[in-house]
Amino acid sequence: MNQRYVITGAPGTGKTSIINELKNRGFNCVDENAREIISDEKIKEQGIENYKNQVNFERKIVNLRIQKYLSTSKEHIFFFDRSAIDSIAYLDLKKLKFTIEILNNIRKCIFNRTVFYTPIWEDIYIKDNERIESVKQAMKIEKFLIKTYESENYRLVKVPKLPIKERADFIISKI
Repeated sequence: MNQRYVITGAPGTGKTSIINELKNRGFNCVDENAREIISDEKIKEQGIENYKNQVNFERKIVNLRIQKYLSTSKEHIFFFDRSAIDSIAYLDLKKLKFTIEILNNIRKCIFNRTVFYTPIWEDIYIKDNERIESVKQAMKIEKFLIKTYESENYRLVKVPKLPIKERADFIISKI
């Protein structure tokens, strides 16, 4: 049985906080890497163009996500803060074509068919240096994420809007 689980959702919906709680409980978790890429690009300054080029940006994210995926064991439970599939949703949202390289790399990652998604929760949404989307934009992203995962035959389980420990309990109860 595939024990690699994805936690996805729009920006600012608590994914990373849930991942951190799962880590605190001893679970294997794979961190999101888009924030680190955005931060790196801003620090380098000359790299900011890569961030503005969404296809190139998503390609970088997919490559990092695949490296992380391939470094995990299929014999143990792993929780992923997003997956390479999220990149398809982000490109679709912007009406951009994903490259064959991106698609082929995404196909290398096989996750458990149960995917947890954290719904928009305006009360906890905070913009920062890396999270540049408005709540309205985050709502659009959520729709595209749901559509993309469903089109890839994943079963989405909505994580209730509860305190972090209870959200982690909910996810654990479903695996």
